[in-house]
Amino acid sequence: MSEPASTLYDRLGGAEGIKRLVSAYLEALTTTPDYAPLCALYVNGLERYEERMNEFLSGWLGGPALYQERHGMPMLRESHRSIPITGDMAESWVLCMRQALRATVEDEELMLRLDGLFTHMAESLRNA
Repeated sequence: MSEPASTLYDRLGGAEGIKRLVSAYLEALTTTPDYAPLCALYVNGLERYEERMNEFLSGWLGGPALYQERHGMPMLRESHRSIPITGDMAESWVLCMRQALRATVEDEELMLRLDGLFTHMAESLRNA
């Protein structure tokens, strides 16, 4: 009997791995001057975003569906509709997330896979 394939959630290190990634993202977001325009879009505060991002990534990467349990279906396009996600903003988000991935993910293949998924997500949310 073979072992079940591990999820991206497991490969990232579960809840702690996601927390490290989100924390690194927020650190880069708030300390890198190039990301100031992106940071300004978080009008509801970074603490709220941090919690929701942790919850969303848990389920999105194959772990517990925390976001869905607490807030319902994560309708990304709908919840981002009022945010001006231009090509530049999507690129900034990807670059910031890429910086966080480099800081927290040692497995090169996993880092590249997550980078591709995050890039696709950002591009799918562009509204301009």
